[in-house]
Amino acid sequence: MPLSSLRLVPFGTATPDRRAYWLLLLLFLLSLATALCTQGTYDSGDSIHHYLFARYAFQHPGNFLESWSKPLVVELMAGPAQLGLRGVMVLQCVLVAVASGLAYDAARHLRLPWPWLVVVFCYASPDYFLMQFSGLTEPTFSVVLVAAVALALRGRAAWGAAVLSFLPFARSEGFLLLGVYGVYLLLTRNWKAVPWLGLGFVVYGVAGLFVYQDFLWVFTRNAYPVQNPDYLFTKGHITHFVLGLADTIGWVQFGLFWLGGGGMVWAWLQPNRRLRPPLFTAELLLVYGCVVVFLAAHTVFWMFNLFGSLGLVRVLCSLVPLLSLIVLRGVWVCSLLGASGRAQAYIRVGLLVAVIGFLFCGSRVAFRWERDFGRASDQLLLDAAGRWAARQHAGSQVVFWHPYVAVAAPLDPFGPRRSPPEALQAQDWPLPAGSLVVWDEWYAVVEGNTPLATLRNNPQLRLRWYAAMPRNRRKVLNDSVKIAVFEKI
Repeated sequence: MPLSSLRLVPFGTATPDRRAYWLLLLLFLLSLATALCTQGTYDSGDSIHHYLFARYAFQHPGNFLESWSKPLVVELMAGPAQLGLRGVMVLQCVLVAVASGLAYDAARHLRLPWPWLVVVFCYASPDYFLMQFSGLTEPTFSVVLVAAVALALRGRAAWGAAVLSFLPFARSEGFLLLGVYGVYLLLTRNWKAVPWLGLGFVVYGVAGLFVYQDFLWVFTRNAYPVQNPDYLFTKGHITHFVLGLADTIGWVQFGLFWLGGGGMVWAWLQPNRRLRPPLFTAELLLVYGCVVVFLAAHTVFWMFNLFGSLGLVRVLCSLVPLLSLIVLRGVWVCSLLGASGRAQAYIRVGLLVAVIGFLFCGSRVAFRWERDFGRASDQLLLDAAGRWAARQHAGSQVVFWHPYVAVAAPLDPFGPRRSPPEALQAQDWPLPAGSLVVWDEWYAVVEGNTPLATLRNNPQLRLRWYAAMPRNRRKVLNDSVKIAVFEKI
């Protein structure tokens, strides 16, 4: 079929399909079952740290308005977190289901063919699926973002602006996407909706008057300075995040993503080939515009060491509901290779099988049971160290860097039992005898600048517990997790 016959906004129907919602329910139940069985937490760092902020928010109300932990995320998680990390996982499953449903709604209003496929694409994105079993912020961000897009496509741009105004309080990239949405409102002459983009800032600014006596606390207490001296060693390549999309959505969807994007570029260059121009404008700006700005921003941050970027491609999970719409475009472009409706159906089914099958192909970016659903080595060691400490030093002061220590101990990381690592350098040594120092080979060294030799050579500390374990227990390499517990004497 010649390229000139392409219709980048094809015929379709906006009628909801009950089968799509049954499919969504089935995948949601699968996620819930996995949340109850999995031992994985996506990672042992930020995933646990965000959970801890929510878990102890009622004891320490300042957590509700803390820049790093993200106020909107803490507010959503605080209740479920009282049930433990499993409670947060259930919430994340709900958020991913809502985001997938909203992506389906957006696909219908864009008149995309086979809109139910976006539900599958969301759940078949490896990183996005696994992020349901964490305390991370990306699922919240993705819900708010796709909700605003879906509302705009329904003709409720002001409601969408009001919802999107809270996006920066889920992740800081939201400030950039407010600009994208603002451009859309201006180009569509939706003047009255523009002020609603400031609603979230006003709400949290007023809250800041009570907590910090500062309406502008979002900026004055920003957890991400332009240049973070602790991460000066981190810089990356221009292709890092673009190629990182494959880690997020898998290689099959990655290819379809580029096909969908290429088709949209062709339509942009061929205005006479567009159908329903208002929908084309909305899709171009709100879907493709948000994705491009998000990717470009993180690429710049990573290349020039801005805002403490560590090059974590997991942040791209924030875009998965929008990426699924682009992937669906790619499926449609591929289907044009079929000369008949039956041939196009075969192509569609083949691509669907490939997307789902990729998850179980053994690729580095596909699912691997022990890595993704098993207990991480550092958590196993810290659990063992926590049991030892509970028997030998119950109630002691604890110095630690690794967030999971607070779960393994267990203890309130914002409470009086935790002493800051700075106490180790204090000349008067404020730590009482019997205090514990829990050292690990990553957080203590990289973020705390405290190698093991520093503690071993300290005459006021004695080593009481030590263990090591391969990070990948199926492949014994030099990369091992090491945990040491010292006692102040």
